[in-house]
Amino acid sequence: MTGIKIDSDVVVLTGAGGGIGRATAVRLGGQGVRLALTDVNEPALRETADLVAKAGLEPITVAGNGLDTSVPAALVAKATEAYGRIDGLVNATGITLPKPLRDTSPEDFDRVMSVNVKTHLIMMQAVLPVMADARYGSIVNISSVGARVALPNLSVYCASKSAVVGLSRGVAAEYAPDNIRCNAICPGGVDTALGQAALDPFEDKQRGLEILTGRQLFKRWADPDEIASLIEYLLARDSTFVTGAVFDVDGGHTTT
Repeated sequence: MTGIKIDSDVVVLTGAGGGIGRATAVRLGGQGVRLALTDVNEPALRETADLVAKAGLEPITVAGNGLDTSVPAALVAKATEAYGRIDGLVNATGITLPKPLRDTSPEDFDRVMSVNVKTHLIMMQAVLPVMADARYGSIVNISSVGARVALPNLSVYCASKSAVVGLSRGVAAEYAPDNIRCNAICPGGVDTALGQAALDPFEDKQRGLEILTGRQLFKRWADPDEIASLIEYLLARDSTFVTGAVFDVDGGHTTT
């Protein structure tokens, strides 16, 4: 995006090994943003870090499970030690559970809620004190179109993504006095490994794609960089009056 000034900022990004996380890291790194990246998948995290290094600066990385509070703590400590501040946080960690509700166990529910919501909470708790001290920060949480509309075989996933929206709005209200913004993005189908997993219940994958995109105005999935471009804007100084908002990036799904 032209006209957005974020070079020299420091951004923490979770889920950096995944599709949206990787696209965001590469996009920001190419703009000169200094990055601190984490993902539970260490090889995928390393691959993203290599791509970022080619596009910009060598990022800080900490591999590990975001449900372990020591992982976010270590990432924040490394970022603040190296750069002295944290300007932005992008929570892109997430999993899906393409399964009929009748086949969903309480353990399935707990896992999806933990990865999709609790990891966001833990990372924000680690970053917010640093941002509050500086009286500046921008947080972007990745929710889903599933928080806005019904999706077949994804009831628990939808519930978790609805929780991300509520959590984001609550943080926006609570931390507005500290000049910290928090917004949520609800992507529609995105061409990532996570998106492809939503097709698992369908024997005919093409038919499954047609069903999942049937209500969209654009009958395709998004490229991850189309989501990353909005993340870039929400981290930038151009968006300093935007907080507590929920952005639908879904090819028109929620308009039909």
